[in-house]
Amino acid sequence: MSPEISVPAHAFLAPREVIPTSDMHAYFDRAFRRAADVLAELGLHPAGPARAYYYSGLGETVDLAGGFPLAPEQVAAVETAHPELVHHVPASAAMTARHVGSYDTLGQSWQELTESVRRSGRPTGAVFWEEYVTMPTPEADPADMITDLYVTLA
Repeated sequence: MSPEISVPAHAFLAPREVIPTSDMHAYFDRAFRRAADVLAELGLHPAGPARAYYYSGLGETVDLAGGFPLAPEQVAAVETAHPELVHHVPASAAMTARHVGSYDTLGQSWQELTESVRRSGRPTGAVFWEEYVTMPTPEADPADMITDLYVTLA
């Protein structure tokens, strides 16, 4: 079973959209670029690795927000300049797992994690996310990609 952890309250910078699941690659390209541009505009740096927050499961459409976590001292400046791009996640319990390898097999890791949540008997919370510990680059080996997965618990 996946470990249960406590996740502190945090904020992140990301455009949130409901999109066709088939458009996720294009969405991530523009969302991460938009978030990085806003940070640069404000003279800030990401407070951690890129993340994708999901507010729905993957069906024909998905409600998601891709961007970067904000340090507590960055939140006010970003909210003043771009309030529509700042999202807050309350402190919560979560189950987590680490995926190592290509994004092509990420779905299997998500399935294993959600099965662990189901077996725990705990209802899921309102949001789950991926944290891209290693970001893909053209020269990177997909087998070396590390992605941490989080499912909040109600």
